[in-house]
Amino acid sequence: MNDLLALFVSEARELLQDAGQDLLVLERAPDDAVAINRLFRSVHTIKGSSGLFDMPPLTRTLHAAEDMFQAVREHRLALTPDMVDMALQALDQTGLWIDELDRHEILPPDAEGVANALVSALRAKFGQRAGEPLAPQAAIAPSCAAPPPGLKEWFSEAALRDAAACGRDLQLVAYLPEENCFFKGEDPLAMAMRIPQLQALGIAPREAWPAIENFDPFACNLGFYALSSAGHAEVEKLFRYVPDQVTITSFAAAGLVAPAGLVLPPVVAALLREQIALLALEAPAEEFAGRAASAARTAGNALRHGGLADAAAAIDAAGARALAAGTNALLSAAIGEFLDPAAPVEVARAEAQAAAPAAAPVAEAQEKLTPRTLRVDQEKIDSMMDLVGELVVAKNSLPFLARRAEQHFGLRELGREIKDQYGVIDRIAQELQGAIMAVRMMPVSQVFQRFPRLVRDLARKLGKQVDLIIEGEATEADKNVIETLFDPLLHMIRNSLDHGIETPEIRVASGKPETATVRLLARQESDQVVIEIIDDGRGIDPEIIKFKAYERGLIDQARLAAITDQEAIMLVFAAGFSTAEVLSDVSGRGVGMDVVRNVVEKAGGHITLSSVKGAGTTVRLNLPLSMAVSRVMTVSLGARMFGIPMDLIHETVKIPRGEIMRIKHSEAFVLRDRVVPLLQLGTLLDLGDDLEPAEETAVLVVRVAGQTVGLGISAFGEGMEVILKPLEGLLAKIPGYAGTALLGDGRVLLVLDLKELIA
Repeated sequence: MNDLLALFVSEARELLQDAGQDLLVLERAPDDAVAINRLFRSVHTIKGSSGLFDMPPLTRTLHAAEDMFQAVREHRLALTPDMVDMALQALDQTGLWIDELDRHEILPPDAEGVANALVSALRAKFGQRAGEPLAPQAAIAPSCAAPPPGLKEWFSEAALRDAAACGRDLQLVAYLPEENCFFKGEDPLAMAMRIPQLQALGIAPREAWPAIENFDPFACNLGFYALSSAGHAEVEKLFRYVPDQVTITSFAAAGLVAPAGLVLPPVVAALLREQIALLALEAPAEEFAGRAASAARTAGNALRHGGLADAAAAIDAAGARALAAGTNALLSAAIGEFLDPAAPVEVARAEAQAAAPAAAPVAEAQEKLTPRTLRVDQEKIDSMMDLVGELVVAKNSLPFLARRAEQHFGLRELGREIKDQYGVIDRIAQELQGAIMAVRMMPVSQVFQRFPRLVRDLARKLGKQVDLIIEGEATEADKNVIETLFDPLLHMIRNSLDHGIETPEIRVASGKPETATVRLLARQESDQVVIEIIDDGRGIDPEIIKFKAYERGLIDQARLAAITDQEAIMLVFAAGFSTAEVLSDVSGRGVGMDVVRNVVEKAGGHITLSSVKGAGTTVRLNLPLSMAVSRVMTVSLGARMFGIPMDLIHETVKIPRGEIMRIKHSEAFVLRDRVVPLLQLGTLLDLGDDLEPAEETAVLVVRVAGQTVGLGISAFGEGMEVILKPLEGLLAKIPGYAGTALLGDGRVLLVLDLKELIA
């Protein structure tokens, strides 16, 4: 894919996301001028950029949507939910086309037919037939008999006389392009030069020029003003893609009377004053000829531009006399004759000096203009993280090398030097690892921003009224953690709307507001990201949960009698559990919440749920900040060594052999007045339980899936940070292993997945 198309795809996706959010805001607040302007700008930008490529279906679809938004913007059309549905459908289809461009660099074969249907549907929403132009924009003023004011600011006397001589009605076109128009592939000068039957063109800065160190050559600060003798509709058609940037005023040419006497346009007068100020500056004698010739040429050209050919000839003659006499006074006086006496040369010189910015170092100016952000492909960051992992492994080998130098070769001095260098490399590696991980951090808004649309569509489908409140969007986590969030949040929000939120009638009857509230919150706590989904719906009735679980065979009668309300509520995460009486395409099949728990736990987090009957439900996800680096504890099983994720370890104890009891076919021990099941790690791994009997058994107490379990091992090892690599190929199908990590001495450490082993 060429770089220009890749940039278009990337920016189009961002703008489509923004447009969707603004459309939802506008649906709730139709008078939000900021939202409609931003929405129009996003769609207009994508449409304008698409013109650089051969994709008419996409351009036409966005043009139809843009026309509808323009009508809403000008209060000629009231936005309805049906119109929002249609606009969202157009944005969704555009997103699909953008994905197709990303994959194949061309639109699919059916794009033309899909576009025709969408354009017809969009235009039908505001009573317009496909291909029919919109009604005149509010920015286009009706015809007036008298010429509009301000013409002298933009056009010379000669241009006004020539325009008046055409004898037809004229159009004054004021075209103010966007500041960033160049980045959208627009050429405002070329657009202005294409105005049909152009009679005169003036260009002027819209705002005062900034100081040189703040000057941005890629920002358009110009306004284009034109007189055209073409018809109003013909001029309007040229600017149909940028209607918000142009004002067209019609007036009768007969009313355009050239003023008597010599009147200089402001820009010409300003140039003349600048030349006088230039000639007044002190300069070495050898610079005299060049300065005088330059001033005469600039002043003469300015007067010619103003339609004053005779005055320009007089300046040319004065310049020749000044060169022959060797003095600037003659040329300054000649230029001054054409200026208004009320604006003397001294004032102009003072204004010029005041406007001259202080010289700034070139390096400083360049620094201010240099972009401070880069777009980097995600794969490159992942590759850097892999290299950091290899660096960590190589660094960890240095202590082993130092120990080998001391113990095997008796080189104590060399061993100490290796240890010293290890300290330096360790510091650099940790800083590099931290820097790369910081680059991988992303705000949770990358996921959260997808849900306003989801909630809106589901609420309409279910006949409910729901407000989604999002807080903590700036909370950051590793990109891998962010990527795992969407599916769990999707299931929980769908369940909240389907099972938790009541219909408006039921809410009103219960004394609640007609519109329900769902809150999606994020915050950082220590080294974890906490996500909460809170609704004010009907809550969860633990008695119903108990009955449904028993009915589906998830618990037996003994468990039914002993289970607490909180334990019952957590049964919603059991595989196959559902309270829905009727299946729907929203929920009810019992395949959602268990998936949520599995995904969260696989990411190294855990999930909790609390609810108050009739008041609402809160689901809380605790996830690690990063999945790139894992902290594990090594344990020995005979001659073998394994890694256990540190976040699962509750404590380590040594149990005397006599305190281990047997309950039926299982072992257990008492830990602080609580019976804890004891499992032998060798048995779980099918490695046998042939460890030599010892007076004490090393037990790793872990917390897995809400239960406390003891693991019998040979010995405890050390805790360390590792880069965990998942198993690949045929090995990926082996249960019980989370992945592998390299130790400093080159050995491979197998890291266990206790959730699979113990479940």
